[in-house]
Amino acid sequence: MSTVKKNAGAAIRLSQCMIVKNEEKNIERALSWAKGVAFEQIVVDTGSTDRTVEIAERMGAKVLHFEWIDDFAAAKNYALEQASGDWIVFLDADEYMSHDHARLIIPLIENIITLYGNMAVSLVSKLAQVRDDGSISQIDHQQRIFTNRSDIRYERPIHESLKLPAGTFPVSENDILILHTGYSQSVYNDTGKLERYIKLLKKALKLDPEDVKSKFYLAEAFHTSGNTEEAVPLYREALIKTDREKSAYEWFRIRAFYRLTAILINDTKAYDEAYALAEQAFHEFPGHVNFCCLYGISMYNQEKFQNALEAFKKAEALVINGKIENQLLGNVDLLYVYLVQTYIKLDNADEALNCAESYLQSHKHHNEMLKLYLQILRSRENPENTVNFLSKIYNFNNIQDKMLLLRSAKGAGDIALAQLLIKMINPEELR
Repeated sequence: MSTVKKNAGAAIRLSQCMIVKNEEKNIERALSWAKGVAFEQIVVDTGSTDRTVEIAERMGAKVLHFEWIDDFAAAKNYALEQASGDWIVFLDADEYMSHDHARLIIPLIENIITLYGNMAVSLVSKLAQVRDDGSISQIDHQQRIFTNRSDIRYERPIHESLKLPAGTFPVSENDILILHTGYSQSVYNDTGKLERYIKLLKKALKLDPEDVKSKFYLAEAFHTSGNTEEAVPLYREALIKTDREKSAYEWFRIRAFYRLTAILINDTKAYDEAYALAEQAFHEFPGHVNFCCLYGISMYNQEKFQNALEAFKKAEALVINGKIENQLLGNVDLLYVYLVQTYIKLDNADEALNCAESYLQSHKHHNEMLKLYLQILRSRENPENTVNFLSKIYNFNNIQDKMLLLRSAKGAGDIALAQLLIKMINPEELR
């Protein structure tokens, strides 16, 4: 493909490419977001037995077939060979973006051509992992939009990555957000992806037993399936083998530390190892919310509450300053619960109360935090004053808020408060 600089004023032609197998639940959404942006949509099917091909053809995509050879890179590279656009956007069938974000793509490409010419050959976009409940569990960065050149191709048969030519670079200053549902448990259950991934990763490790990336991804697959017994030793190996090349394997080390510590911290026989891992990760990656949280939790469990407080406060500062991008977000919600509990352990009821109240202002249905808030108030206020505090957050003209507080008061064993709340409920409101 030509590498001649495209004139900034010329119209960019965008090809959308994807490889699919049995994606009838996702294929319509996967093609819909790019309508009006991509001038062609290329779908390479690797052996679907459902309605994927039928739906893709009905939607106007160019559908081709590729015999599956246990190699995602080979299938993707075949799709690239069919594309005739100037640039390519390559998302999986379980990935999509909003129409607003899709409309940003071509102006961004035009801008980087003007600024950098042929040297900038890809856009690095945010990729958000979406849970079954719609919440985001993780934000990574991926190269999914790139120049259509014959020297830009995928490598590795599984967890394939894009190889860029020497002397070129990706551009990351953009607001494009891609949403990915493929790591949710329901998707794995529906498509059997997990079993296929485990099979391919085991095959890759037979060919190269020392491949750190395959060990890590196999650990991830086992972890997702609930098989922590096989995941744990693989995470350990990944950390040991990347210790001498920390910067080159930073992404993998962050996740291996997090997964392994999170697993072991719940195993009473592995507390010492979990605490050691938490401390090592905290010092190696001091700017990561998760490791501040895990280290704080390990200090809290050892009753080193002042150390725990310092770690939680550092984590809070990172959250306030928005320093949580590209991190696993699973325990950020727990941060504030632990922070309040730590203040309580340190006999600092004022800070505990302020922290709980501040969090509930924007998370008033967080049951665990509300329980802590009521516990603090009960220790220092009578029921009437407790209601005054609650009125800063909850609407006592709203029956849902009153019922929420009543359930929480009962759950906390605060009978006096529960009786007062019952008196404040008009029978008419329950109809």
